[in-house]
This record gives sequence, C-alpha cells and structure tokens, in this order.
Amino acid sequence: MSMSLMILFIPFTYAESSFYVEKVVISQNVTKRNPVGIFSPPAYCEKDTSGQAAIPVVKTSETSQAVLWAKVAATTKGKLRHSWHHQVNGTWTKVSEVNIPIRPSSGYRMWSMKSLNPAIHTGEWMVVIAPSNSPEKILCITRFTVQ
Repeated sequence: MSMSLMILFIPFTYAESSFYVEKVVISQNVTKRNPVGIFSPPAYCEKDTSGQAAIPVVKTSETSQAVLWAKVAATTKGKLRHSWHHQVNGTWTKVSEVNIPIRPSSGYRMWSMKSLNPAIHTGEWMVVIAPSNSPEKILCITRFTVQ
C-alpha cells in the first residue's frame, strides 16, 4: 500500500515547477490585458505540432512597436524571460531581455514589447520564452518578420 501512495505523489512533485505556454500573439498593443491589432498570420510556438510555417508580418508603416503577448499555465510563482532576438547578416543577436513575474494560474497573461525603428529593425525576429532562473529550458520560440 505504501508503494502505491508513493507512485501517486511522483507526478505532483514533478509538476510543481512547471510552466506551459498555451498561446502566443504578436500584436500592436495590449488593452485590458488582451492583445489588440493582432498581426497575421497567427503567431505560434515552434514546439507546436500543428505544422504551421507562415509567421506574422509586422509593418512599420502601421505601428512603431511589436508586442509579444502570451497566455501561460503555471503551477508555481517565478519569473519568465522574454528574450528578443534580431537576425542581422545571418546571425541572431539578442536585442533585449525582460523578466516578468508570474503567479500560479491556469491562464496567466503576460506581455513585453519592442519599439521598432524601420531603419534598423527590419528583417527576421524571434522571441524566446524561458524560466528566468533556467533560460536553457525553452518553453516557446516564436518568430515574426518586420517590414
């Protein structure tokens, strides 16, 4: 009987430190904790198995910023890091990094943004979401293009 109790508790111990990115959106802004001015095609985590290939296009003629909005399920409090990367001459360069506090929730909404200058920020971008204290444990990578 004690063996079966031990088996039942193992998944709960593992789940205590988990974060799961349920949805990502690239938009122009956030109002009342929800994305507005969503760019298309829709953003997605590259870990998704939906087979999507097209990525959102952000037009600097329409906006001066890009916002990464994410809905995250969390079983513990902590911080998640949004690392913004721009591809320049075939090399990915980290441009900025934001650490965002998170609390346990089945649908915690968080976002960060990057101001865009069309003279220097056109091209391919990606944002990496990972726990701040374990940035090697990538939860989501989403990409977009700035024109």
